[in-house]
Amino acid sequence: MLACGRDAALVWDHAEAGVLDEHERTCPHCRSTVSDRDSLGGLVGRMAAQPLRPPPNVLEQVMGAVVADLRPHDLLVLAPGASLSRPAAAAALRHIVDSMDGLRARSCRIEQERPAPDPAPDGTDATIALPLRVTVTVAARFGVDLASVTARVRQMMISAGERALGVPVARVDIHVVDVWDEREDR
Repeated sequence: MLACGRDAALVWDHAEAGVLDEHERTCPHCRSTVSDRDSLGGLVGRMAAQPLRPPPNVLEQVMGAVVADLRPHDLLVLAPGASLSRPAAAAALRHIVDSMDGLRARSCRIEQERPAPDPAPDGTDATIALPLRVTVTVAARFGVDLASVTARVRQMMISAGERALGVPVARVDIHVVDVWDEREDR
C-alpha cells in the first residue's frame, strides 16, 4: 500500500489503461508510482531498440549454462509439477526494485520451506507450493522517503510473487545498506 492508502499495483494498472482518477492524478504518492511506471516503459523501449551484439564467446557461454542447468540446483516449487530456479526468481524480484525511483537492488534472497507431499484426490502425491520469504538489500538515493518507497517495493514484490510466479509471498524484508547522492550520478 502507498502512504496515501492506495494499492500501488492498481495505480500502475490504472496508469497503463489511461484511467487515473482525480486522486491518482494529484496525489504525490500515486504520481510517483505512475512516474515509476513511465520510467520503466521508457527504459524497456530504449533497450528494445538497441541492436544486439553477441560477444564472440557466446557459444561457450550458452553451453556452459546448459551444462550447469543439467546439474541439480535449488528450485522453488510454484505448483504441482512446476518449479523455477531460485536465481531466476530473485532476478525478477530485483528488477522490481531497480524499476523504482530512489532505490537500487543489491541482493535478493528467497527462502521457501521444503514442500510437503499432499495427497491429491485421485490418491497420487502432489506437491503444494509454500509461501516465499524474500530478503532484499538496497541502496537508497539520499533524501528519498524511505517509508513510502520501501512500502511500494514491498507491495510490488508481493503482487509480483502472486501474479507472475503464482506463489504467495508471506514476508518481504528490505534492508537499506547504502545511500547515494544523485549528484554523484551526473
